[in-house]
Amino acid sequence: MKKKLSNLIKILVILIILSLFVLPAIANAPPPPPMNWFVFSYPSGQKTLQGLQIVECNTEICEQPTLLIQYGECRDKACLQPNAITSQTRNTYRFGCAENRCLLLDTVNTYANQQNQAKEQSKRWFRLIGQFSDRLRLSNPALKDPQGQSTFFPLSGLWQVQITNDSLQVIQEEDWYLYPLFTPLQEYTRQMFFTGWLLTIVSELLIAAPFLWWQKTPKPKFWRTLTAIAVVNLFSYPVVWSFFPSLEAFQLLLGRYLGISSLIIAILYGLIIYNRRRDSSKRIILVSILAFIVLNIIGIFGALWFGYGNRFPIVTGIPYRLTMPASEVFAIVYEAWLISTLSLEQLPIRQSLLISLLTNATSLIGGFIVFGMNFLA
Repeated sequence: MKKKLSNLIKILVILIILSLFVLPAIANAPPPPPMNWFVFSYPSGQKTLQGLQIVECNTEICEQPTLLIQYGECRDKACLQPNAITSQTRNTYRFGCAENRCLLLDTVNTYANQQNQAKEQSKRWFRLIGQFSDRLRLSNPALKDPQGQSTFFPLSGLWQVQITNDSLQVIQEEDWYLYPLFTPLQEYTRQMFFTGWLLTIVSELLIAAPFLWWQKTPKPKFWRTLTAIAVVNLFSYPVVWSFFPSLEAFQLLLGRYLGISSLIIAILYGLIIYNRRRDSSKRIILVSILAFIVLNIIGIFGALWFGYGNRFPIVTGIPYRLTMPASEVFAIVYEAWLISTLSLEQLPIRQSLLISLLTNATSLIGGFIVFGMNFLA
């Protein structure tokens, strides 16, 4: 045992040394590109967005509009047709939409250009032309810069777009500086990932303990089951809050690799524990902690190796309304399997599923408390 522990410590030291080579690259990471989000709301009922054009205007009444960039198809007569200038613009801009969000991204850092051209008077306005499933809608011309001094969109902008019966109403959130736009699942991950991790383990133990006591579970099985719940959450929690959110739209490549690594780590841990399932509870805890440290260092290093350097969010993804329930199903099944495995099958899989269902329902209710019903949005 001492020899194995010594070898694991050596591996851990090597991995830590290797990870130090990644830190200078992270420190020298380029800034995020200029991003402008367009968030749609549908007070008069949901409409399917088929295409969206961003049109530049020289004047406030937009007599001679110019197509800047387009997403999807815009077939109405009022839609503008692409030209040579538009084709050139597409080389520097990316524009994509998913669910209720669209992202205009400048792939070339234009900070210096924005300063040099801040006082130009042409193309200070823009308007949106949206092709929806029921009809075409246009917005009134709006200034790209609230101060009216720049011909560029903000370096980090958020535009609320309200879909009315016959038009688009565009309002800029002027004091908005965060360049990503998060779903409830991603917002939870960003704000309280580690705090939520601890609260999840504690809350699930507080739910499982009375249930096992009510079931008159023998003392050895009682403590071993609680041990299983605690250590399994070290691996299931990152999958729920890292892997599944990484599948959603507008994710960075690095985030997706980190999410995938969390899933691979959970699978590897399951295989390790299955082979060590007859070990004592103390040894299970030790193996779990060592596996958690070593596998996560390898996973983070691998994600940085393959995903570092791509600053542009990936537009395509799975809707949040699918990733959220899928994450809960994974957590329930994965934790039930490992709880049953670590109990040496003294807990039938049905009972393990019931315990896992109760404990994960507690975590989900905690999400409702933190985010309200928007947690299901």
